Amino acid sequence: MRKKWFGLMTAGVLLVSCLMTGCGSKTSEPPASAAADTTAEAKAEAEPEPSGGEKVKLVGMTWGSTATIENYTKEFFGQNPEMAAKYEVEWVVGGKGDDDVTERIRLALSSGEYVADFVQLNYTQVPEFAREGVLTDVNDVLKKYEADIADGGLQLMRYEDSTVAFPFELKPRVWFYRSDIFEEAGINADEIKTTDDFIAAGRKLQDKFPGKYICNVGSSAPGYLFYMALSGNGARFTDDNGNYNISQDEGTKKVLEDYKKIVESGVSMDVSDFTTDWEAALADGSLVSSLSASWLAQDSLLPTYAAGQEGKWACAQWPEIGGSTGGSDAGGSVFVIPSFSEHKEEAKELLAEMTLSEVGDLCIWDSISSIPVNKKALDNERMQVPNKFFGTSVVEAGKTAVSKMSVFNYSPKALAETDIVMPYFVKAVNGELSIDEALAAAEKDLKSQLGNAFE
Repeated sequence: MRKKWFGLMTAGVLLVSCLMTGCGSKTSEPPASAAADTTAEAKAEAEPEPSGGEKVKLVGMTWGSTATIENYTKEFFGQNPEMAAKYEVEWVVGGKGDDDVTERIRLALSSGEYVADFVQLNYTQVPEFAREGVLTDVNDVLKKYEADIADGGLQLMRYEDSTVAFPFELKPRVWFYRSDIFEEAGINADEIKTTDDFIAAGRKLQDKFPGKYICNVGSSAPGYLFYMALSGNGARFTDDNGNYNISQDEGTKKVLEDYKKIVESGVSMDVSDFTTDWEAALADGSLVSSLSASWLAQDSLLPTYAAGQEGKWACAQWPEIGGSTGGSDAGGSVFVIPSFSEHKEEAKELLAEMTLSEVGDLCIWDSISSIPVNKKALDNERMQVPNKFFGTSVVEAGKTAVSKMSVFNYSPKALAETDIVMPYFVKAVNGELSIDEALAAAEKDLKSQLGNAFE
């Protein structure tokens, strides 16, 4: 029965999706916007086996653009001459978003086509392929590094009892705020622990600065805003057998109740992330904090949207919305080695060094400001250099967030589930439906459209 869902998905791709479609991530932040000048179809040709001292050429697949990940790979090889002497990596684009890459993998697995030796996904997509047994187990290469890897990193490597992924970008939730404005308003972010504390702080902010908002849980809130809270309180959409029972899930109810309280309190600005209105609100100072994930600290994101506010932003832990602690945005992005890879052992060796070693993790930090999973890298002096935008708070908050990090219990049908439940979540939070009505309707649609999460 497990193969039924996968077979239907891949058959649909074969019949309909020979060309890539342009859609972004449903559960995570939008991918890089620039279109790359290389494509999977044009460049992922199988390489002949090397002879003698030739390097092994590995093909890696990502989404959006290869620019950042190529820079990271170049820096890694520059600092690891042993790996540079053995391997070279060609990065190709599998589509505009991570969903496109997922479809590309389904098609390749169904047709037996080689498209890459390893692939970048968000953890959201891992259960689908891991449950089908089409991802290479990497537990053997983990053993060398395991004692040095933080729990958050180990979570991203595993699905059920299998170790099938390498952590690239951890995405623990982090609260970003204007420290200068909070100080003027008499708000201490570290003292805000509950949803009620958060609302009180938002009202205190508006008493001092009318027209400013502490968050933006808008009428079209993104899926990752919900999942970042759901992932920290044990919420799930199914029972242990894959039967949908979301209407009875207390964790989901608590998250919707708390977000609804925030919206009804008036402290939330009705703009959605990655819109022109949201960027303008950050730039003009009307939106002075963001409940987000660690990726927002990347130079191309908040420091760009809030240009000129260097040294005025800081980072803290989220309040316990819906009773949640820890939590993450889709866990993070990972590398997997699908069964069509032609260099599985070589890919395992290289990816282990690139993502689990101290040197590799520091290269990730330098490239995308992702908190390392390697504990030695976390203590490296390079991590102590103050960030020009956030000071030392971005590392301090990131370390704490990684230590508490948890991942939502994604099913193999996570992407389809998100399409179904998110409109109901938004309606519940904005008062268009009661929470009970929204969850009952979501459960009905999950059952009628998807049947069972594991079949």
